[in-house]
Amino acid sequence: MFTSLSLFSQTVEEFKVKMLGPANLNFKKSPKRVLIADFQVQFQTALNLEDEKKGGKMWRGGIKGDAKAALTLVLDGLDPDKLQALTNQLYSQYVADLKAEGFEIAPIEELWNHDLYKKNREKQWELKSGTGPEQGKEFGMILTRPSTQKFVVAKKQVDKSKNNPFSQLADYEGSTEQKLSMKKNDFIFNKVVIVVSSFENALSETSRALNRHAGYAQVKAETNFKISHESVNRFNIGSMVVNRGIEVSDVLEKQKFDASQGADVDKLGTEMGVFRVWRVEDQEEINGAIVKCNPEVYAKGAVLGAQAFLKATMEAMVKKAN
Repeated sequence: MFTSLSLFSQTVEEFKVKMLGPANLNFKKSPKRVLIADFQVQFQTALNLEDEKKGGKMWRGGIKGDAKAALTLVLDGLDPDKLQALTNQLYSQYVADLKAEGFEIAPIEELWNHDLYKKNREKQWELKSGTGPEQGKEFGMILTRPSTQKFVVAKKQVDKSKNNPFSQLADYEGSTEQKLSMKKNDFIFNKVVIVVSSFENALSETSRALNRHAGYAQVKAETNFKISHESVNRFNIGSMVVNRGIEVSDVLEKQKFDASQGADVDKLGTEMGVFRVWRVEDQEEINGAIVKCNPEVYAKGAVLGAQAFLKATMEAMVKKAN
């Protein structure tokens, strides 16, 4: 399915929806009831990239030190209230589109009271709606859910073994959802995750490998507003995705960033009596930048791209249901 939409000067570039799951998966025998277990929109507000080349002895003599390059980008100007409002708007339109296709929206209580969720429910799950942006699992990510509806959400647990300050969802979330999707239910299990990204790694793995072979650490990044390829609209065991994401033009100014560092090398060394001594120092370059955004332009672009994603992935499911 290829799609192209526009809003003022902002344009959604052409994209293709792909379903991950069994090739013969369809929903023709499934009830025309969709239970939206979760609906989350994640926003990338920062990116951190690092590259390091370890030093040591050189093949033809001499030694070189460690080289490290690091780059941190931060998006400035986002309005938390606008992010919550656009999340509510996306959910409302998504529900309306499902109903227009003849699907009933099953109440969340059917999932909350399902046998798979009732076991250890108080320890593992919570019934919650959105209350504004909250910290996501990864660095620089914030997450919103609609404030107008409750969802069944796995409780967060801090990974103390790794001293990780970010809360991580327990493994039971994915395994429980998979078991549920394999069962015959009175509804189609649905989970929506939309990831809105602003930055991306601009250096290929091949270039990084060549740089490290030469004792050269480098990271590159650029602004590129898009609905990320990590976004997914899941219906039972079928996941609708967009492999390369959905780019939306004229949301952020195109900018490129770089951090690079070569290794300190001592090929000859220094004679000290009967000894030869080699001396090198570890080298490091750390760069950072703040990228400004217009909150209204950003919100319009996010809505445009996310609605294109939701409509296209929903239509892909509808085709397999008729």
